[in-house]
Amino acid sequence: MFIEKYDEETQQMSLIKETKKDIWITAMAEGNFMRKIKWNIHDKMVEIFDPVIQFFIDRDEAIGTRKRRKLLKDMKIVPNRIVFGTFQNCYTCNCKYVADEILRRGLDYELIFLVNGDVYYHKEKYNIPDGVKLVLRGSLASYFALGTAKFWVDNALNCIWKEIPKKPEQIYIDTWHGSLGIKRLGGEKRWINLARHSADFIDYFLTDSVFEENVFHESFWPDVPQLHFGHPRNDILFDGQKMKELREKVYEFYHIEPHVRTVLYAPTFRDNKSDVSAIRIDCMMLKDTLEKKFGGEWKVIVKAHMHNRHNVALRRMFANRTSIIDASDYIDMQELIAAADVGITDYSSWIFDFILKGAPAFIYARDIKQYINSRGFYYPLDQTPFSIAENDETLSANIMAFDRESYAKALKVFLDDKQCYEDGHAAERTVDFICQLSDGQQAQ
Repeated sequence: MFIEKYDEETQQMSLIKETKKDIWITAMAEGNFMRKIKWNIHDKMVEIFDPVIQFFIDRDEAIGTRKRRKLLKDMKIVPNRIVFGTFQNCYTCNCKYVADEILRRGLDYELIFLVNGDVYYHKEKYNIPDGVKLVLRGSLASYFALGTAKFWVDNALNCIWKEIPKKPEQIYIDTWHGSLGIKRLGGEKRWINLARHSADFIDYFLTDSVFEENVFHESFWPDVPQLHFGHPRNDILFDGQKMKELREKVYEFYHIEPHVRTVLYAPTFRDNKSDVSAIRIDCMMLKDTLEKKFGGEWKVIVKAHMHNRHNVALRRMFANRTSIIDASDYIDMQELIAAADVGITDYSSWIFDFILKGAPAFIYARDIKQYINSRGFYYPLDQTPFSIAENDETLSANIMAFDRESYAKALKVFLDDKQCYEDGHAAERTVDFICQLSDGQQAQ
C-alpha cells in the first residue's frame, strides 16, 4: 500500500510504499482492527472476549502514540501552514468559511484539510476550491501536517483525537460547531476525558454570545482565552445576495423548481444511534399543513445527523417520495439553512443559526422527557422562541397558529437575553487575528 509521507528537506508530501513502522504510527494500527472485530461479533461474545480485545486496543494505541511523539518531536514548524479539522471530515462548517476568507484575500497560507476517504478520493464531488490541499485523516501525512503546521483550526477536538505532541510555538484555535445551543456538552467517556485534556492544548475559543462564553468557561475550558468574533459559518446569513445564490445552488442540486418553497427538518442524534423512533415525522402531513398556512407548493428537505445518516431504516422513511428530499449526504448545513423557508428540529443547535435570518422555526421533540433526563439542557426548551410539539398533530396546530409579528419579537428577546453578537464579520475578524499572530504581534 502507498501512502503520503512528509519530506523535511522540501517540506512537501510524496507517495512512498508503506512500511511496518508507518503502520504503527498511523491510526490503522491504533486499535481499529480490534474494534472492527468487537463491532462485528455477537454481544455475548463481546462480554467474553472484551478484556482481551481491550488489551490489544490499548496496546496498539500506546505504541502509536509513542512513535508519533518520537517522530514529530524535532520537526520544524512551517510558519504559513494551517491545518483544519472538522468532525465531518470534510470542507465544511466554520473551518470552511475561515479558509474561504483566506482564499478570497489571496493570502500566502498553505491550507490543509483533514478529510475522510470519500472526500480525499472524490475531491471533485465536494467542490473543494483550488488552493486547499486534502490529507487523509489518520494517515501518516496527517500527522506530519499537524506536527509542522503553525496553526490548527478545529471545529471540535479533531486535531487532538489521536494524541499529537503540540509545540509551544503552535497555535490551536477552536471554532466549535454550535451557537446558542441548548444541549449540554457531553458524550462517551473517551470524549469527556479528551475534552478535559484539551484545555492544555487549545489556545483560543471562538464565541458568538455571552451565553456561549459562559458555557465554555463553566464546562471544560474555564481558563482558555476567548475570541468574541462570532461564528464564521453564520456570516452568509447576513448577506442577502449570498443567501440568494446559495438557495439557487441547493435548488439546482436537488432539481427543485424556483417557485417551490422548502422546509428543512434536521434532528440531532440520540446516544442510542440505532433507535430512530424519536426522529420520525409525518412529512406529508407537514407538507399539507405548510401549504394551508403559507400557500404555494412545498417540499420537505430532510437531513439526518451524520451519526444517523447510514441508518437504513431511517433513510427508507424518506426515499422515493416526490415531495421529500433526503439531503442527509449534503455536506454544508449552512447552505441548506440559507435555502430553506422554514426550519424544524428537536434539540440541534443549527436552529439557533437559522433564527439569524428571521425565518419561521419550530420544535418537534417526541422524546423530550427522556432527553431531559439523559443529556439535559442549559435552559428550558420553552424559553426558546419556538413552539414545541411532541407529535405530528401538535406540530401542525403550531404551524397553523404561527404569528410572524409575535415570533419576531420573541426572537429579539431571545437573542438579547443570550447577548448574541453575530453581525456577519466573524470570518474577517478570525483571519485578521491569524494574520496578526503570524506577524508576531501581541494578541488582543
